[in-house]
Amino acid sequence: MSTALSRRIAAEIDAAGGWLDFEDYMELCLYEPGLGYYSAGSVKLGEAGDFVTAPELTPLFGQTLAGVLAGWLGELDEPVIVELGAGSGALAEAVLARLATLNSLPACYQILETSADLRQRQQLRLQAWGSRVAWLDAPPRAGFEGLVIANEVLDALPVARFGKVAGQIVPLGVRHDAGSLGLAAGPVDDALAAAVHQVEIDCGVTLPEGYQSELCRRLPAWLAALAEPLARGAFLFIDYGLVQEDYYRSERQQGTFLCHYRHRAHDDPLLWPGLQDLTAWVDFSWLAGAGLNCGLQVAGFTTQAEFLLQGGVGASVGASSGDREALEQAAALKTLLLPGEMGERFKVMLLTRKLDIELPGRDFRSRL
Repeated sequence: MSTALSRRIAAEIDAAGGWLDFEDYMELCLYEPGLGYYSAGSVKLGEAGDFVTAPELTPLFGQTLAGVLAGWLGELDEPVIVELGAGSGALAEAVLARLATLNSLPACYQILETSADLRQRQQLRLQAWGSRVAWLDAPPRAGFEGLVIANEVLDALPVARFGKVAGQIVPLGVRHDAGSLGLAAGPVDDALAAAVHQVEIDCGVTLPEGYQSELCRRLPAWLAALAEPLARGAFLFIDYGLVQEDYYRSERQQGTFLCHYRHRAHDDPLLWPGLQDLTAWVDFSWLAGAGLNCGLQVAGFTTQAEFLLQGGVGASVGASSGDREALEQAAALKTLLLPGEMGERFKVMLLTRKLDIELPGRDFRSRL
């Protein structure tokens, strides 16, 4: 599969004149039908895959989230929940089970999933919920009310990579020589250079010579397409990321881009195309700006640890230290909450439209 995708990438490079922008390369690696990482049938999540997300670690994550969602659902007349990129279905399973005990189930829990393979796994896992769970091929119908949740989705959007060479911002991409892929700078992209220059102005820095990083140019249009049909409700984003000032620090010389393969992280995107996950951290300042530009309000921004702790995650943990399940829950919570694990690396942002709700946890919007 990696060989087949490599040939496909080489053909695209030839068609583009010998150089392919990294953003397009990442799109092929992740989403090329039948060959891309999220389009093929390999196991991606959990111990047998390449990485583990919070919902796979423990149902406490989804249960705590559901407790928060239940209060928000009560503020809407005919709400639905829409989950973007539901992975293995673990989050949906935990959220639905908890909402049922709280008598707060929405009429429908919808999943927008681009991966046919993952959709099949979700359908198998959630079949007990019958017609209450539905899968979408496109954003919900215009005028819907609801809550849209996205856990570790933004980091999978293709990003443009750039470098500073001889004082200029140049795009980074991929070329090939006799089928062997290599990274290379491309021709100056005025739009990308202008966007990076604006970042420098906003952050009050001049990026040094040799600096490399990334910019998710697709995010504003992607969010606008999702927000356009929302009449009233909210978006909840949970992902690893930084505010812009920290994201583009001069000492962060190589950006945040990473690859994940068999629970090991590295920074070579040319290894095993289609067989490894490609990802970049989220610029939450960029996300906030995109939200404002499409008519949403930035209603909250905090860390995952703050969100879970103030959302009541500890209330579900067993009290007996001798109980095996309680010990497993405690170990999982350490991963979710500790600063060196997911606790501070992961952030939570709430974007709303015509809905007055609050995000649990300390408010860090002033840092955006």
